[in-house]
Amino acid sequence: MSSILVNYEGSVQIISFNRPNKLNAISFQCYNEVTKALKEGANNDTVFLTILTGVGKAYSSGTDLFDSPIIDIEDRLIATRDFVRAFIDYPKLLVALVNGPAIGIACTTLGLCDLVYATKTATFSCPFHKLGLTIEGCSSITFPLIMGKTRATEFLYSGKTLNAIDAQKIGLVNEIINDGVSGRNQLIKKITTELAFYKLPIVYSKSMMLNGVITRDELHEANDREIERLKERFNSDDFQNSIANYFKQRMLKNKL
Repeated sequence: MSSILVNYEGSVQIISFNRPNKLNAISFQCYNEVTKALKEGANNDTVFLTILTGVGKAYSSGTDLFDSPIIDIEDRLIATRDFVRAFIDYPKLLVALVNGPAIGIACTTLGLCDLVYATKTATFSCPFHKLGLTIEGCSSITFPLIMGKTRATEFLYSGKTLNAIDAQKIGLVNEIINDGVSGRNQLIKKITTELAFYKLPIVYSKSMMLNGVITRDELHEANDREIERLKERFNSDDFQNSIANYFKQRMLKNKL
């Protein structure tokens, strides 16, 4: 069963995380399927923009840390690296519609999107350090550019959760829209009406804006650095103790 839904509405490709019973946590399978879908959108001449969103009440709770244990950490990290690479290399308009919690890599990769819209129920958090892990999704360079160094440092180091209004204030969100299907349709209409007429100029402008601020090569280098550090972190006592403590707390909660 697919972990995502991919739909096409005219020149719009919509990729939806589709594991609502797990708050759309990104499994190994999901990483690979989103990467494949983004490549298909990039190579489809009829597609002008791709929208990323989630099924149900969440955008995505980030990496599924309790995915199948038979998958090697090395393979998981390769899938994560390729997932981020697909965001970096996407040549057309990439838009996120955050319709609930965006946690971890689901939040950090928002910095690689061209536009980010959020519903009123959206929240944003990067609790990496609480798990003994480090940041990824190129947020080590995109978030300071978007938010400013001090705000990015506070957000990434503290692991605190921002609501949609606060995320908009620091530049992570462009606009807050309605919840549900009406919000999604409103967004599609807004973008196709305001931007779709200028497809080629926007694609060219995206390329020039990216090179004017930071190059794709620099993003790829950041991604590779972050993945190498995560490799060490996943094998660290910090992470193993955090996971063991999580299971202990969950077992105690279930007994109550």
